[in-house]
Formats: sequence, structure tokens, C-alpha cells
Amino acid sequence: MHWSVFAWSALAIAIVMISTWVVSLFLRNASIVDPIWSLGFVVVGWVSFAAMHQHVDALRTGVLLAFVTIWGVRLSLHLFIRNFGHGEDYRYKAMRKKHGAKFWLVSLGTVYVFQGILMWIVSLPLQFGIGIATKTSWWVLPLILGAIVWAIGFAFESIGDAQLKAFRADPASAGQVMDRGLWRYTRHPNYFGDASVWCGIFLVS
Repeated sequence: MHWSVFAWSALAIAIVMISTWVVSLFLRNASIVDPIWSLGFVVVGWVSFAAMHQHVDALRTGVLLAFVTIWGVRLSLHLFIRNFGHGEDYRYKAMRKKHGAKFWLVSLGTVYVFQGILMWIVSLPLQFGIGIATKTSWWVLPLILGAIVWAIGFAFESIGDAQLKAFRADPASAGQVMDRGLWRYTRHPNYFGDASVWCGIFLVS
């Protein structure tokens, strides 16, 4: 195990989140952190690989990078398209109104630093899986199980997001609660999907 991968990941996350924070100050829109959040995990994966590329298990690392890249890019594009042209999210507007002139500093800690720490913690299975240089003969079963769990989670999240988008675009749905499709079985299929995706990554790692 090469422990430096955790330090490189932390540095990459710090650069991503602080850069995003600076841009948000110029744009006066903290909502840009939402699509950057999922891309941050992609950055973690590839930075970990760059730090370890001479020592990684090629198959395990390839699977992990594919999983996190596909998941992160899709979610980032979804959030960017959803938020584009709608201004700052109401959550950040409320924070901006509450803290006034101090919002720039408050947002650094409560939005960007907090999410950066959370990103590092959530991505630990990814970092660990890439940081392990040894090959294991018993790894095939966790790979298969992880791939199945990841695929189920990715499908749930993608389909759930598409169904909610169509629901919101329908004028007849105004004032109603989404309870169709996957939303009939779970209140938040996108959150369930996210959790399953990372459970799959954990199993593979």
C-alpha cells in the first residue's frame, strides 16, 4: 500500500474546491459547486492513478477509473444542465442573505472546505483501491459483485434523474409530488443510486 496517494488526493481536492470558491466569488453564484462536486471525484481517481501509475494493479485500477469517470461526468453534466440559467440556488441565497458581507468567508468553510473533506472521506475506497499495488487471486468475486451493485446504482440514479426532469417539465405536474416510475418505490432513487455506486466501488477496491 502506497499511503502517499491519500495526500495527493487531499491536495487535488483542495485545489479543486478553492479554485471553485474563487470563481464563485467573481460570479456571485455558489451553486457552481454542485456540478463540480461529482467531477472532483473523477479528479481524485485520476490524480491517484498519476501518483501510482507505475505500481497499480492495472485491471482493478482500470475498473475503478471507468466507474468513477462515467458516474462523475454524467452527474456533473446533469447538474450543469439543470442549473444553467437559473441563478444561484435558494440554499446559497439564504446563506448570502443571512451572513451578508461575511458570506465570502462563511461559504469557504461551510460549503467548499466542508464538501472537500466529505469528498476525501467518501472517495477513500477509490483511493485505497488504486493505492494497493498487490494483486489478489480472490479479487474476481468482489469485482463481479461490485460491478453489479455499481450498475444498479448508476441505472437508478440516471433513470431517476430523467424521470424527475420529465415530471418537472410537464405543466400538469405543477403542485404535485413525484410518485411515478422509480420514485414510486423509493423517495429518492438518485440518493439510493449514489449510495449503491459507491458501495460498488468499495467492493471492487
